[in-house]
Amino acid sequence: MATSIAPKAEKLSFTKSVISIASLEAAITIGWLAYEKYQPQLLLKFSFVEFAGLLLVAQGILGAIFHPLSGKWADKAFHEKGTKFPIIISGAAFAAIIFVAVSIALNTNPASPLKWILPVLVILWLAAMATFHSPAISLVESFTPVHKFPRVAAILTMVFGLIYTIEPFLIQILDTLGLTPTFILGGLLVISTAYSIKTISISPPTEEDKKIMAKEELGVDSKKDLFLTGFFVGIFKMLMLFFVPAIWVKYKFFGETEKIFFSDPDYLQSAMLMFSALLAIPASKFVEKQGSYKSLVWGCIAAFVVILPALFIKGQTFSIIMLLLMGLVYSLLSVASLPYILNRAKTGQTGYSIGLYYGGTALATAIVLLVLLNMGISVN
Repeated sequence: MATSIAPKAEKLSFTKSVISIASLEAAITIGWLAYEKYQPQLLLKFSFVEFAGLLLVAQGILGAIFHPLSGKWADKAFHEKGTKFPIIISGAAFAAIIFVAVSIALNTNPASPLKWILPVLVILWLAAMATFHSPAISLVESFTPVHKFPRVAAILTMVFGLIYTIEPFLIQILDTLGLTPTFILGGLLVISTAYSIKTISISPPTEEDKKIMAKEELGVDSKKDLFLTGFFVGIFKMLMLFFVPAIWVKYKFFGETEKIFFSDPDYLQSAMLMFSALLAIPASKFVEKQGSYKSLVWGCIAAFVVILPALFIKGQTFSIIMLLLMGLVYSLLSVASLPYILNRAKTGQTGYSIGLYYGGTALATAIVLLVLLNMGISVN
């Protein structure tokens, strides 16, 4: 009887852990969505429009610094105390406090000198959101067998894709709530989902594990590889997610049309991410069969092959086909990335490894958005 109960308990624990990580990923995605949509309104209301580029630079730099740093802190905490939770909950609590502080600052008179606290709070929020993301995702290694890495990555890809698929409806809900309640809700979501991570079972390192951790350090080449992997994968993903749809709309690739789907980049992004979410499970099976490294290489090649013609060949039918293909490639890159990083990570260096990857991605995201801003294209 005991032998039949054990696998069920193990499966239940795995399911609960995946739900916890996926819930946190959803909360982070909603937080970023709210920030992306309301940032232009905040800048306009408080006459900070000229700081839009500076905030993008800050977003890239802070992400490149704090993702690896927080991952390293989490690894150190696990080595010393057998848990990463204090780092995760501290970062999430800080982010939640900043969310609430922003909601209060929104009631400041735009003519008041106190308005200058708002860009400072936004920068602190960007840093806080980067502080707990990498440590939280690094917990995947503790409850997931190696062969299931692509499956968990597929679930996280689906969560991200589905949130952005329903983005237009979420924005309507957030608009109904208003700016202040939205930021308060964002803080509550982040702190509650981060707290749920506490339920994930993670075995403290043995003395033998600690000896291995002390010896195994990521070399300079490995650090560069993980950061640059995040950077180039991030460039390809952001080109497909933001750049191509924005170019299509600006230069009327669909012809003269009044249909909102073809005249609003948000709807094009939502459609692409819907395809990405739907194709995540098939993509995970491909990654399981081909391996994460080959899948990542093929994904980057495919991204280049799809993006290039998509930027130059006009036509409604052709663009919709490209949208489908970009959804597939985006899904493949997203699903292959996490297993690749986890397989490359040294013992006790998972948080740092994921942080380096996310750091590269954050920098890539800021660069693509900055290019669009300089072209006079708003993606918010």
